[in-house]
Amino acid sequence: MTSIGCVGLAITSVALAGRWATLLPLGFVGVGAGYAVFLSLRSGTVDERAPMLAAGFFVAAELSYWSIERRSWRSEGRVVVGRLGLVLSAGLATAIVGGLLLLVTSRHPTGLGYEAAGVAAGVLTLAAIAALARRSRESRGDELA
Repeated sequence: MTSIGCVGLAITSVALAGRWATLLPLGFVGVGAGYAVFLSLRSGTVDERAPMLAAGFFVAAELSYWSIERRSWRSEGRVVVGRLGLVLSAGLATAIVGGLLLLVTSRHPTGLGYEAAGVAAGVLTLAAIAALARRSRESRGDELA
């Protein structure tokens, strides 16, 4: 379990040091696989820390890709602070939506309201991912132009 996560961290470190964006996802997969093995071996049904871990993983991935972008770092301070604020806000949104999903799915009483809240949280998660992907694609298009 620990060795899988360590291999993932090592791959991530090599990818960051070499600025290899194509290798970076393999490192993330290794870290995620280590956590998945941890979850499968632990007793209990739910890891209450999962929303915070998901937010941390999201922020780490975003900052990793940001750190290896091929661009000059003579950007204005406001742009850098704004982008950092966006990444941290998205991480916070990840934690909130994950916490909502955890809350909805961990309660014993079930009903239409709980299911609707779960579906809404899932839709919000997918909408946030789609918005971030579109924004990333648009910013890459601006850089190429």
